[in-house]
Amino acid sequence: MLPLLKINLLPYREALQAKQKKEFQTLLIGAVIIGLGLATLGFLTFEGRLSSQQKRNQVLTDGIRALDKDIKKISELEDERKNFMARQEKVEELSNKRFEAAKILDTLNTVAPMGLYITSIEAQNANTYTINGRAFSDAKTAAFMSALPGKLFGTPELLNIKRVNNVQEFSIRIGLNSLSNQNDLNELTQNNDSNSITAEENQATETQNNQSESEASAASN
Repeated sequence: MLPLLKINLLPYREALQAKQKKEFQTLLIGAVIIGLGLATLGFLTFEGRLSSQQKRNQVLTDGIRALDKDIKKISELEDERKNFMARQEKVEELSNKRFEAAKILDTLNTVAPMGLYITSIEAQNANTYTINGRAFSDAKTAAFMSALPGKLFGTPELLNIKRVNNVQEFSIRIGLNSLSNQNDLNELTQNNDSNSITAEENQATETQNNQSESEASAASN
């Protein structure tokens, strides 16, 4: 008996194509899913980095604002310091002016000889003064002018001198030298007592001289 032959009459090509198509679709879906997963992961990573950078930028912005406020405060403090320094300079200038006036009077009182007294002091400018006074003789005026040049005063200039009622009226122009205020102030403080005594002695001597002249005039009359 002959064996029977098995013949497949089904469309095997269509079945193979359907199988391959199904496998391709499966692979395609898997690739799409993997691609979507990678895209999502990349997006989340980028979003995280972007958020982190934005936070850093915000921190920098806040820091810049804080620095701007500090700079503004520093600028205000600098303006206040400049105003304070300007006021301090004005106060020192006024203090130096008061000291200068006291030093001028003290020095004039010290160097003025007996028989000479000052009637007025006029300021021509910040460093030049005109001294008006009276003396019993030309020698007193000459001695006074010789004693003036020193640490405080420069060389004096005689502007005018004339005799009025048996006394010499004179005008002297003199300039100030630059002062070392602290040293001069110490010197002025140390010499206050001695200068006061000298002034009292000069005044007493002048009073005696005036009395003597009055008595002499009365006797001659």
